[in-house]
This record gives sequence, C-alpha cells and structure tokens, in this order.
Amino acid sequence: MKLKLFIVLQLFIFFTTAVKADWQAQTSGTTENLFSSYFINANTGWVVGANGKILFTSNGGTMWGTQTSGTTQTLFDVKFPSALNGFIIGSLNTFLKTTNGGINWVSLGVVNMTSTNDLDFVDNNTGYVCGADGDVSRTTNGGVNWTKFDISSTDLFVIEVLDASTVFACGISGSVFKTTNSGANWVQQVTGSNNYISSMVFADNNNGYFTTLGITEAVFRTTNGGTNWNAVTSPGNTSGLNGLAIVNSSTVYGAGPEGRIRRTTNSGSTWETQPSGDTTSFLRGITMIDANIGFVVGNNGRILKTVNGGIGIQQISTNVPAGFELSQNYPNPFNPVTNIKFSVPKSGIVKLTVYDASGRETATLFNGRLSAGTYNYDFDASQLASGIYFYKLESNDYSQTKKMVLVK
Repeated sequence: MKLKLFIVLQLFIFFTTAVKADWQAQTSGTTENLFSSYFINANTGWVVGANGKILFTSNGGTMWGTQTSGTTQTLFDVKFPSALNGFIIGSLNTFLKTTNGGINWVSLGVVNMTSTNDLDFVDNNTGYVCGADGDVSRTTNGGVNWTKFDISSTDLFVIEVLDASTVFACGISGSVFKTTNSGANWVQQVTGSNNYISSMVFADNNNGYFTTLGITEAVFRTTNGGTNWNAVTSPGNTSGLNGLAIVNSSTVYGAGPEGRIRRTTNSGSTWETQPSGDTTSFLRGITMIDANIGFVVGNNGRILKTVNGGIGIQQISTNVPAGFELSQNYPNPFNPVTNIKFSVPKSGIVKLTVYDASGRETATLFNGRLSAGTYNYDFDASQLASGIYFYKLESNDYSQTKKMVLVK
C-alpha cells in the first residue's frame, strides 16, 4: 500500500512538473493595474501601479507585501540604485523617495514640471525624469533640487540613463534625444520610426533597442550609441510591446498585450513567443535579473515569473536515451501551438530552430546546453502565417529535420 501511494505521489509530481509553464503566475494580492518592477537581486524587488500601489517582496515573489505610498496617483516607474535608496515617478508630478528600503516613502515633487512620466538614476544622488512638453529634469542631490531642460515640444515618456552624462529621452512620433554632457545639449536622432516609443534598453553605451506602439510590434536597434537606428524583424502582430528587458547585446525580451512575451537571442533577426499561460492579460513591464530569472507585470495585478529564461522547454525524463531522437510534432497540422519532443543522449549544446518553406530561419526555439534526457517544447506559431514549416534539431555531429503544417 505504501509503495502504491509513493508511486502515485511520484507520478503526480512528475506530471505537475512536466506541464509547468515557463512563466508562472504569482499571487500579487491586488487587482490594480501594475506598470513597472525593479529588483536589486533575485529575491528583493518592488512593483508599482495604479492608485499609488507599491508591492514589495524579499523572497523572489513567493509572497508580496504592500508598502504605503501616501498617494492615490498612478505610479509609472520605480528604481533602486542601492538596497535602501529608491525613487518612484507617477502622474501629476508625483515623485517619491525612500532611504530605508520602502518602509517610509516621502513625497518630494519635481520643481518646474507639470507632468512626469519616467525616471532613471545613476546612483543615490544623480537621476533624470522626463515628462510632458519635452521637459527633462536632472537632480544631483537625490531629488531635493532639480535642473530643467526644455529640449522639445514633444511629450516624452521614456528616459534611459547610461551614465551620469549620457542620457536618452524618447517620446511620440519616434522622437529620440541624446545628451553626452549631462543635459547641457541635446541632439535629436534619426530613428526611422513615427510611432510612440514605449521602452528603451541598452546593454552598453553602443548597443541598444527601443520598441514602439502601433499597428504591429516594432523594435529598432543601434550598435553605435544611437547614431544609426535600424528596424529589426517584427516580433509579432499585436498592437505593440509595452516593455523591453535586455540580458546582453543580442538577447532581448519584450512584453505586450494578449499575454505576449517575446524573446530574441540573435539581435532581433528572429523572435520566439514564450508560453505565458495567459492570452488575455495586458502585460506592461518586464525585468530580467539575469539570463534565467525575470518578472513581468500587467493589468489586474498580474505578475509572472520565470526561473529558466522562459525558454519554453521542459525536461520530461532524466533517463539517458540510446541516441538523439526528434519526434514528429503533435498535433500536426496545428493552430497555433504544437508540441515538439526530442531526446538528448549526452550533455552538450543543443539547437532547435524553425524554418519556412523557402529555408529562411523564422525562429530559434532553443540554443544552449542541455543534460541527457527527453524534452518537450511547446511552440507557439501565432505570429507566423499558415504554411509548411520545418523544425531542426542540431548538436555537434547530429542533425535531423522534420516537417510540420500550420493551418489558421
């Protein structure tokens, strides 16, 4: 009897693990719309949202508590340049500061600005905010005093600070302005976009990306600090991505409507859609702490977490197979999700890619090290057109390709 019970328990654990999504929903304790998150490490982070909502976790999101903001304004963004010192920006010139990790938040406001939309800080003292009417303000004493720069007539919604002197400010109509002298002079860059810029991220002073809201998802890339911006392959066909997160110069994540989470590992040449377990939520902000751990926040108190980079792959058996094997996808034909199963006989680098009928690579599903075992990958092809596709498994001297059919 005990043996049967043990077997049933083991099977329950196995199947629960096997079907586990790569982005797990967390219990936020709120139904307020959430806009942004910031983590100082894998355990400690903050989330902000509507009606002055501030959430805090010290255990990687297992539990979320509430911190008192003292305001009912919508909070757009949060930054912690150190463990105790944090800043929050919100609607109607709301600017909050803490020096004790959020136990107390003090309202300071930003002098000479009527509206504030985004902030970024270099350290505990030096930071920038942007807002309506093309205004950017800078502080060098932690928000006590501000110097305002009226750089444009265009409303600005995104500020990205690379260092104390190098800053980007972005807004509507594809507007990007850059300063390299702490705001004394601003130069408008040619972006090739006419849409509202919703997010910008940089891996270093040269390599960066921004995304826009429009008819479809659009991402632009620079490799020379913004001197030139070029559109990369569109991640998908929703109305646009609301947030970007960057791991390195070639690996970028995006979050948007319909529960969409995108990832590229080749600088935007191809994008994968990662299973979020939700096709209805409006996702807003995304944060990647490293290549594996990340958080996404959105409307109605939605918080998602990944601990494997959201790569869409699950190990369903640790038994060592006799050799490599790539199974036929199921179902086939499919619309829009199908399962790909494969076996790996030894630890090594494995690559799983998808090609269209012309041989053009349309998605890199996985490219990394796997241990021996059998794996499943749930491939979401919602961003692809109907047709014949091929999926290919490669590892060292092994390669196999199979055909699948997408019917919409």
